[in-house]
Amino acid sequence: MSLTLHRRIVPLALAWPWWANAQTSAESIANPLGLSGGSAILWLSSLCVAGGVAMGLVLSLVLSQRVRLRRRREELLRLRRDRAKLRALLNAIPDPMYFKDAQGAYEGCNPAFESVVGAGEAQLMGRRDADLAKPPTWTKQTSARRVLNWVEKPDGQRLCLDVVKAEVFDDDHYLGQVAVARDVTQLQQAMEQARRAATVFEHCGEGIMVTDARLQICDLNPALCAITGYNRAELLGQVPRLFRDGEQDPEKLKALWADVERCGKWSGELVDRHKNGETVPVWVTVVRVPADEAQAQEVQYLSVLTDISRIKQTEAELLHQSLHDRLTGLPNLALLRDRIARQIGIAQRDHTCVAVLYIDLDGFRDVNDIAGHTAGDQVLLTTTERFVNVMRASDSVARVGADEFVVVLSGLVDEETAMRLGDRLIQAMDEPIVVGQQRFNLGASIGLALFPTDGVAVDDLLRNAEAAMCRAKVHARNTVQAYRPELTQVVQQRFELTHALRHANEAAQFRLEYQPQVRLSDGHLVGAEALLRWRHPTRGPISPAEFIPLAEDTGLIIPIGRWVLEQACAQAARWQGQPGKPQQVAVNVSARQLRQSDFIDTVDFILKETGCPPQALELEVTESLLLEDAEQAIELLGQLASRGVRVAIDDFGTGYSSLSYLKRMPVQTLKIDRSFVQELGSDSNVAAIARTVIVLARSLNLDVLAEGVETAEQAEWLKREGCDWAQGWHYGRPMPAEDFVLPKQEPARKPQLKHLHLA
Repeated sequence: MSLTLHRRIVPLALAWPWWANAQTSAESIANPLGLSGGSAILWLSSLCVAGGVAMGLVLSLVLSQRVRLRRRREELLRLRRDRAKLRALLNAIPDPMYFKDAQGAYEGCNPAFESVVGAGEAQLMGRRDADLAKPPTWTKQTSARRVLNWVEKPDGQRLCLDVVKAEVFDDDHYLGQVAVARDVTQLQQAMEQARRAATVFEHCGEGIMVTDARLQICDLNPALCAITGYNRAELLGQVPRLFRDGEQDPEKLKALWADVERCGKWSGELVDRHKNGETVPVWVTVVRVPADEAQAQEVQYLSVLTDISRIKQTEAELLHQSLHDRLTGLPNLALLRDRIARQIGIAQRDHTCVAVLYIDLDGFRDVNDIAGHTAGDQVLLTTTERFVNVMRASDSVARVGADEFVVVLSGLVDEETAMRLGDRLIQAMDEPIVVGQQRFNLGASIGLALFPTDGVAVDDLLRNAEAAMCRAKVHARNTVQAYRPELTQVVQQRFELTHALRHANEAAQFRLEYQPQVRLSDGHLVGAEALLRWRHPTRGPISPAEFIPLAEDTGLIIPIGRWVLEQACAQAARWQGQPGKPQQVAVNVSARQLRQSDFIDTVDFILKETGCPPQALELEVTESLLLEDAEQAIELLGQLASRGVRVAIDDFGTGYSSLSYLKRMPVQTLKIDRSFVQELGSDSNVAAIARTVIVLARSLNLDVLAEGVETAEQAEWLKREGCDWAQGWHYGRPMPAEDFVLPKQEPARKPQLKHLHLA
């Protein structure tokens, strides 16, 4: 019987007043067929009993149903509470969770899952991944296994999820899937950092070790084994030799641990010892690792060791390079000064002397100019070897300049002993130096200064020795000259003149004067020689004999010579076609100018820029220069001749001339040196030489010019002997271009030739 039927029958039975009409009813019922009274009563009683039983059954059924309903309500309430607890639990779990049915549709999820996928539960319910605009890739996997997935949240944040999925069954009936994703991003990052740290620890080039509070090694990397030479088993549990008192300065170790305890860190240089016994310089950083009370760990020390052997070696090499000459390996000026200072200190203590010999090689610059710097380097190496062989083991020799050396003698030494050593150094240069197929004869000019007589300071000794060397170089090359006090003034003047010479060109202190060159046959002007003049603002005119050699030595002759060539060519161009003006200008060219690789290009450029015709320019060179490298000189002069530039050999006859080369050289003029012209009237031998030069020029079809002609008698003799041209005060002094004019010649007096009886 259903609950509805019970609800209908029970109220009806209770509401019907059946006991009021019991008798009538009984009678009617008992005797429907007209039964007798006794039978009716029996029938009525049976009917009452049956009704009571039925009523009891109904009441019992009603009561049991009410109990069942109450229990059902309690179960539903408990179920709602459990579901609420479960929902609260799911919402409280920070890990993303979701439920899917057997068809893969979402049945539920927690807020953490909503945050990861960027969609609410209401949007996900009943939908599969394929129905979503941006489905999460990590939820598509249906197999029940554990995987790691990197996902990107809607805000762009990347997470690493450890996803665990499980299938749900009910008596082998597949109901769906449940999954939990644990955010392990920080764990993965920590593991990655730990992996990198382990890789660095294992493969780092620096040695790393961890020691306990007793300084016993707890852990180390392979690099430490490489530095010390010990294997891992030999080092574990041992106190590093680096921290032992016997291996390090106790005071240094004490300061090290004091800094570690005070600051938690120390860095500095220590010396470790390799297993083979060799010392290894290392740069050490010691860091104090505090104790971890939570894990009951004691204090530890982390040490990082860097092998700085190569750095030390490089430092030593750099120090050696800074104190030694790169080419010869000799001490340089810086180290020399230190050695002289130490020798002076020893001499003061022992009351002895110190000798300083300043050496300059004679003729070395010609080696560079002729054969190049490679040959020059070889010459210096050979010279160094010779000097070292002469020296005593206690003496020092240093290279202080391109071709300058200094020798320091100490102990029982005096001027005589030092002079004898200087002579041996000079003798060491007597033998020619052979480089390839070339032989070079070099000499040595040496200056000597003694401590304490010639100076008590390093600079004084070097300066005075150099001054003595300059005197030897100027007055008597290939000798030893001792310092004398008067030399200091000479050196000072030379220094001041050099300084002034460097600024003279920029300050426009130079000017050119032109001396006429005339034809002896008719006195006609044929040209002029450009002569350089220097007027100092305070010292006044300075003789060319004083500053030209200085310009040659310092190399300033190159820019000065270019300026002279430019000015002379420009003036020659302006004079072209003007009556009474020279149509040809002669310019002296130094040896250093001609040896410049761009000399021909320089001449071409100047001729083009100034507009000077090539035939209006004559270059004067010395015969000694041409014979130093005759083949190269022939090639150079040939290039000039091909352009129309004339070449004259200046001061001809003062040096050694090779006629075999002279006839091959494309020169046009020979200039008789003024020393021969000035002595024509007093020395018959000189006159014979002058006549020979003229005859030689004639035989070679060359013009002859005599310079330094000062008298009419000299001019007449030269004319009579067949000399072509002449220049000198007899025809005009050097004069500025704007004042240039050929003086009128006075009639020549009849010469008195009785003193010119020539051979």
